[in-house]
Amino acid sequence: MKEHASDATFCKFHRQLFHSSLAAILSSLKPAMTTPKVVKFSDSHFCHVIYSLGPYIVDYEEQALLTCIVRGWCPRCQALRGNLDEDALDCSRAFTEVLFEESTLNLMWDKYGIPFTNNFPRTDIYHLIAPDILHQLIKGCFKDHLVDWVTAYIQKKHSKREADQIMDDINRRIAAVALFTRLHRFPQGQGFKQWTGDDLKALMKVYIAAIEGYVPAEIIRTFCAFLEFCYLVHRDIISEKVLAEIEDTLDRFHTWHEIFRTGDNPVVTTFSLPRQHSAKHYPTLIHLFCVPNGLCSSITECKHIKAVKEPWWRSSKYQLLSQMLLTNQQLDKIAASCVDFSS
Repeated sequence: MKEHASDATFCKFHRQLFHSSLAAILSSLKPAMTTPKVVKFSDSHFCHVIYSLGPYIVDYEEQALLTCIVRGWCPRCQALRGNLDEDALDCSRAFTEVLFEESTLNLMWDKYGIPFTNNFPRTDIYHLIAPDILHQLIKGCFKDHLVDWVTAYIQKKHSKREADQIMDDINRRIAAVALFTRLHRFPQGQGFKQWTGDDLKALMKVYIAAIEGYVPAEIIRTFCAFLEFCYLVHRDIISEKVLAEIEDTLDRFHTWHEIFRTGDNPVVTTFSLPRQHSAKHYPTLIHLFCVPNGLCSSITECKHIKAVKEPWWRSSKYQLLSQMLLTNQQLDKIAASCVDFSS
């Protein structure tokens, strides 16, 4: 698999297999999407209901695969890859069908790809891509962009020795966080090989205090606007007033983060980054799917940590898979025993 990952023919086969498999798996749902069914609601009334596919929660790599776009493009709009934050029309199934009329079905399938949702009525994959606070904002924009840019800024502004001393002091500040409710301590600072979503959420709470004094006020304001944006979209209830605040914090973030590109020590040449650009679509996505908090991939990641990461930590790393499977079996049996004993 890995040796063929960059081969164009293999990538095309992988894309076609992926979409064909999803279409086959979900094909049993198609009758309920065309024929009304009588359903009893919570108010005891009966109504005719037609079902449809709901939001799809995945990281950017799979979003690109789902929407049949080139890596680096936005899966929701037609903004150019070199300027993602430019206003652009939304991608849509109607646009794809126009392309069908101008081309042939075989050419679209072989060269560009046809999303699996085209096999289902009233289903548009470009409108089903859900917001993902964990991978788009916390891991993407915060950790992979802003935190890395701060490190690059410090290394560019100072000599290697001074930069190392500053980074060591930032790590000491992070490690020196006092014990407090809902504050996670990092005894080794940022020295993590693998960051979990919970680790990154905890780092967000203390990072501004750790870099204060070593970076310009504009960078601090950038982090403040971004963290406020994350806090607002993470709410369980979002009103029209809060939605206006979300748009305001996003505007402030886009204003202040220009220092990383146009300041005295620029560290980036472009902000055309799909995960960071996704924040621009959050107001629209909130109207479509309500609060993003209920669609975050951390729902599945917490299960992944329990089933994979924690058994991996407990293992001796010898015959790893068998140890992890045995650990999960034993935990399942203990949980079943607890339920049996308590009943």
